[in-house]
Amino acid sequence: MVRLIDLAYWISLASWFAVAIAGGLAASAIFPLARDLPISMEGYEGFLAAEPELGRTLIAGFFAQSVFELTSRAQMLLMPIFLITVLLRSATGLAPSAWRTRVGRLALIVAVGASVLMLAWAMPSFDRVLESYRAAARGGDAAAAQNIKLTLDEYHSYSTALAIATAVSILILLATSSLCAPFRRRRDGASQSPRFVGVSAR
Repeated sequence: MVRLIDLAYWISLASWFAVAIAGGLAASAIFPLARDLPISMEGYEGFLAAEPELGRTLIAGFFAQSVFELTSRAQMLLMPIFLITVLLRSATGLAPSAWRTRVGRLALIVAVGASVLMLAWAMPSFDRVLESYRAAARGGDAAAAQNIKLTLDEYHSYSTALAIATAVSILILLATSSLCAPFRRRRDGASQSPRFVGVSAR
């Protein structure tokens, strides 16, 4: 049972990190590519003619949005699963009492807090403004779209900062968890845990 809990801990933590960085990786590939391609989209012809650079970015956003929505749903699922494994791990004594654990706890608080803020506030606010931006673009009102874009960029910066905080905090969790992971005993019963790790002999 203890091994299953530990396995679930590592799988959920690694998966959470993977989906936390997936959106950023997708955006870094899609948006630069869109700027160099002759992209068009039905309903946005007027906006593309008036603001070709913004138009390409807007259309690229349609492609990236599916990735963001998928990773957001995955984070909503993986975050509580990981928290459950943390509680179970603590209950079974798998979490060692070392200074690195305190660093890990701080990283966990930041990761969860940043994820909740991003998923519950920053991204929904961004999506609401995005709909207004797309509506102005469909109507061919480039001036209104540019004004709305200022607010959109503001929420985008919030989302990006929170996403970076989440990813960095999870990476710290991975590092501290690895450093604090207990080692197997040798056949003679002696612990293989190095002293600098801070894991008590078992």
